[in-house]
Amino acid sequence: MEEIIRKKVKSLKFNLASPDIIKKLSVAKIVTPELYDVDGFPVDGGLMDLRLGAIDPGVRCRTDGATMKDCPGYFGSIELARPVMHIKYVPLTELFLRSFCFKCGKLLLSDEKQAALKPVERAKKARDKKACPHCGEPHEKIKLEKPSSFMMGTRRMFPTEIREILVKIQDDEIKKIGVNARTCRPEWSILSQLLVPSVNVRPSITLESGERSEDDLTHKLSDIIRANQRLWENLNAGAPEVIIEDLWDLLQYHVTTYFDNTITKIPPARHRSGQPLKTITERIKGKEGRIRKNLAGKRVNFSGRTVVSPDPYIDINEVGVPLEIATVITVSESVTSTNIERIKALIRRGDAHPGANYVIRPDGKRKRITAELQEDLCNEVVPGYKIERHLQDGDVVLFNRHPSLHKQSLMSHRVRVLPNRTFRLHPAATFPYNADYDGDEMNIHSPQTEEARAEAQILLDVQNNIISSKNNVNLIGTISDAVTGTYLLGQNKVSKADADQLLYSAGIVNTIKNKEIDGVDVFAQILPKNARIVVPKELIGDLTFAAEGGEMVREIDKHVGKKAALECIRKSFALGTSYLSRHGYTLSLQDLNVPLKVKELTKQIIEEAEKKTEQIIRDADAGALAPIPGKTIEESRELKISQVLNEVRSKAGAVVKSNFPAESNISKMIASKAGGSILNITQIGCCVGQQILWNQRINFGYNDRTLSFFEKGDLRPEAHGFIKSSFFEGLKPTEFFFGAITGRDALMDTALRTPKSGYLYRRLVSALQDLRVEYDYTVRDASGNVVQFAFGGDGLDVAQMHLGGHVPPGEAVGVITAQSFGEASTQMVLNVFHSAGVAEMQVTLGLPRLIEIFDARKKPSTPLMEIYLEKEYNNEKDSRVIAEKIKEATLREIAKEIKIDFANKKIEIEVDSGSLKMVHAGVQTIVERLNEKGFSCKAKDMKVILSAEELGFRDLYKVKEKIKKTAISGVKGISQVVVAQRDKDYVILAAGSNLRDVMTIKGVDKNLTCTNDIYETADVLGIEAARQTIINEIKKVIDSQGLEINIRHLDLIADAMTSGGIVKGVTRMGIVSDKSSVFARAAFETPDKEFINATIQGKKDDLASVIENIILNQPVPVGTGLPGLLVKVTGPLVNKELEREKKKSE
Repeated sequence: MEEIIRKKVKSLKFNLASPDIIKKLSVAKIVTPELYDVDGFPVDGGLMDLRLGAIDPGVRCRTDGATMKDCPGYFGSIELARPVMHIKYVPLTELFLRSFCFKCGKLLLSDEKQAALKPVERAKKARDKKACPHCGEPHEKIKLEKPSSFMMGTRRMFPTEIREILVKIQDDEIKKIGVNARTCRPEWSILSQLLVPSVNVRPSITLESGERSEDDLTHKLSDIIRANQRLWENLNAGAPEVIIEDLWDLLQYHVTTYFDNTITKIPPARHRSGQPLKTITERIKGKEGRIRKNLAGKRVNFSGRTVVSPDPYIDINEVGVPLEIATVITVSESVTSTNIERIKALIRRGDAHPGANYVIRPDGKRKRITAELQEDLCNEVVPGYKIERHLQDGDVVLFNRHPSLHKQSLMSHRVRVLPNRTFRLHPAATFPYNADYDGDEMNIHSPQTEEARAEAQILLDVQNNIISSKNNVNLIGTISDAVTGTYLLGQNKVSKADADQLLYSAGIVNTIKNKEIDGVDVFAQILPKNARIVVPKELIGDLTFAAEGGEMVREIDKHVGKKAALECIRKSFALGTSYLSRHGYTLSLQDLNVPLKVKELTKQIIEEAEKKTEQIIRDADAGALAPIPGKTIEESRELKISQVLNEVRSKAGAVVKSNFPAESNISKMIASKAGGSILNITQIGCCVGQQILWNQRINFGYNDRTLSFFEKGDLRPEAHGFIKSSFFEGLKPTEFFFGAITGRDALMDTALRTPKSGYLYRRLVSALQDLRVEYDYTVRDASGNVVQFAFGGDGLDVAQMHLGGHVPPGEAVGVITAQSFGEASTQMVLNVFHSAGVAEMQVTLGLPRLIEIFDARKKPSTPLMEIYLEKEYNNEKDSRVIAEKIKEATLREIAKEIKIDFANKKIEIEVDSGSLKMVHAGVQTIVERLNEKGFSCKAKDMKVILSAEELGFRDLYKVKEKIKKTAISGVKGISQVVVAQRDKDYVILAAGSNLRDVMTIKGVDKNLTCTNDIYETADVLGIEAARQTIINEIKKVIDSQGLEINIRHLDLIADAMTSGGIVKGVTRMGIVSDKSSVFARAAFETPDKEFINATIQGKKDDLASVIENIILNQPVPVGTGLPGLLVKVTGPLVNKELEREKKKSE
């Protein structure tokens, strides 16, 4: 048997290939653009030369003799007639030309100045010096004319001259600016040799017509060779320099577009069809690039995909697999002395299920099982062989539905082979997959090794993933009809015969002998005897086994175990659905209609709201409407009208709730928490209500009206999206149009925000993927830096909090935290269109703020402060006085009138005494503030006179507008304040932020006052306060959106953003930029830049994180791939007797 040697890549180094390295790597010199001869055979010295690899299945490589399947491919090289610039290293070349002396090759900075500067600063300071401080050589300024031409004054510098200059720079000088001379000498960026990738990288395909279609890289390399040949020919013929330069520029163009075909200022290389060629940079960048599509995300064998349909008669942890799929997707099974007879029986069955498809010999060769070979293969197989057999009942497979938003989107199920063509899934298992039965497709994957099957069975089994890692609620549970049926069972009594049948459907024998049995007692028999559960009087979903809220699931898991919990869910589901089927349950449109009394009451509520709206409009027109702080009269009017009209739906809902018959089927469904809401009934039977668009009533169009049905300037409710009618009665044309507007907006909002939530999820995963729990239970990144001393502060696993379980070593807590936010935000966006136009249900308003927090933007879009007061000032009077002192007051707000005296060239400012009193300032204060700005002012009674004798008429107008913005009193940046009462405390809510100055004001409680500006908090109070601000701001968003994410996940993300002592966002320039792994940064964004920088700095990737090992198809260092072995030492580490003997001998 051939010995298998498994090797693992330990690390990767990044180098820019020098001409010598290119020659060593090259197995063939490419000299001709011709690909094939007349017989279709690859031409020697051509781009498809067989020394570069095998191009067809029947051809062997001339370098290693391997076939197309086994040949890795080899490099070739093109010797360029004249050197050209490597477009990706042009910025580096420019840096060297501008910072180093052309004569002595030293940095244009004296040794004394170099010692005081960092490497990055040295290069900046040395640029464009007029003379070398070392040899005194004059240094003419170098200018880059993009994309790749350098000018010295008015003279163009060609690559040959540039190369001669760069060769003079010594390695010691190169290191001074942070460039690694071993991996990236500057002259290597001037290409004299071009590396040609193997044919495996640029495969050729044969079309149906028999013609070959070549890869874009092959096309581009052909262009380079043709341009290079023409340049060689003209150089050898002694052509004029003008022609040589033109051909040289043509060669530079082709080499540039070979590396990057999206360079600005030059036309992209195209096919004859006009389609741009996809060259090297385009192939590795973006979602469709090599890294994200082909390396980080891979297509896999042994997988199948089809539509999923319900089957409540299989177990929750089973999946029904169609017979057709079961015969194609196979399981690899090793032949042993104990199973050899069973294996032979499978081989003899062949294609007939359960059979086998292939026999694999110990040397790796596969043999297809056919009718002719069955007996021969049966005689051949011995222990050590493997077969690929059909899926059978009980096999472990992975089940998955895209998008995979959280850990439970991929779980293992047991196979049950069934007829027909769809996967069958128990309805209780749909919730974690976010699946339903309206055509959703799902995937199965068959693990092929014993290790994979063991991990799938132990870690990914459904019963081990009942509880969510996001918030400790059960994801597996009863849904819809099962919840309703259980609730109805608990409300009624059943005969003993019915109870026997119901319990038998759940696999239980009835133990109660009474003729009539209470439904709650029937339900109680599905519970384990030692579960210590008190059965509630009402069997609503949240109190029983409903998905995402069933309290009994955690209790049974705690006292009896997960297996019993999963079995109870199955029994509860069977009991509920069986009772509902026997009892009968229907829901018609008429069931959703409301009584006449409710309609009359709703009509009164609408009329009352219309009267209030009319009064608000009249008050606004008359100037009697008190403005909301920070809002104009028009904005205040609209906000107050919206508040009144939005209350109509709430008040109508309260009427429906108190008057709708409790015995109706819809009421029972709502009461059981199976589905539906009072809002649904209110809109269907009473009134649809006010439609909200962009957080306000539907506004005027281009002609001062919402629709052509209404008069210009019409502010009535029905003219701005208020729908009086119900869906049951039918909508008027205008109402239907308003409903369509908000419905369309909700659909567009979903379509536009889903990519944002998806991108947020990807950023979180990229930033946090390497955070894992170590053997000492600290949370560390791939570099070993401690992010948390215990996950969440106490080390508890969110999914096992009810058990008191701790997070095990190796757990990828960073990914789980990323999933907890990513799944919640994505689901929030996907569900928004179900409640289009309903103000209370517009959940996407929090997503922009969540993104803003994770981005750690320097300034929040809406800076806000909560200013708390000390005990003696915590009253209404003092709080208003302090609020007036805090609010920034400008001259515009205080001045009654500002006039220009053109004759005397003065500006007279008449001050409003009332406004001046409110801001606790005097006229002299205004004079002082204006004088501080450089104006000449004097006070005269309640006027301020500003002298401007030297200014012209136009400048006087400019000064008048400028002084209006001058701050007279208050705290800079605080534009509006509102005093709010919270329980017994008075809190000043401020629009704007200036924490440092606010905390100096007498009466302000410095311990409680806070701002939503993270950077300002860090600057004033320190990094720990900034960390707490991040947690508080995230919590505000998720609470406002009705999301539930455990506080431990908030702690981890806040610690990740602040563990370095400064605030860093979850962005490419923040946390991701700190990662030591080049591949981890490249897989996120801009891979070309990351690889270029890695060669310049000579970086090494130690492959310590997740994504880089996935790219290299190696085990990831988290979970079961956590390196190292934990050994518990129970005795002393030192042998005392040996130590004594050593001391004696010494």
